[in-house]
Amino acid sequence: MIGLDTNVVVRFLAQDDDVQSPIATRFMNRLSRERPGFVGCVVLAEITWVLSRAYKASRDDIAAAVEGLLRSSELVVENAPAAYRALAIYRSAPSAEYADALISEIAALAGASETVTFDTGAAAELGMRLLR
Repeated sequence: MIGLDTNVVVRFLAQDDDVQSPIATRFMNRLSRERPGFVGCVVLAEITWVLSRAYKASRDDIAAAVEGLLRSSELVVENAPAAYRALAIYRSAPSAEYADALISEIAALAGASETVTFDTGAAAELGMRLLR
């Protein structure tokens, strides 16, 4: 298994750099079930942030990119059950950030009774408890 940094995955997804995108594509195309790439939860969260902020990608496009990574047989995604649950929330909650949903779902699957936050949006959209 080979760990993947956010910038490699983003270059593969965005195909926006004449030098790095072809390198990332060749690398990703060489991954297999026997020698998969590993995508950590931090990488997933960073990918959604970069696609949203730097590339101005739509929520639908971001969700499709995350789903594609999750469904790839050549990738192992850290805590895939939480990542899938966060994706479902991201798709259904119009202003929820994927990273916040992932934080909440990782905590829930780890046995946390609740997740606390100072983020009023995350509290409203994701059911986190707002600390006051």
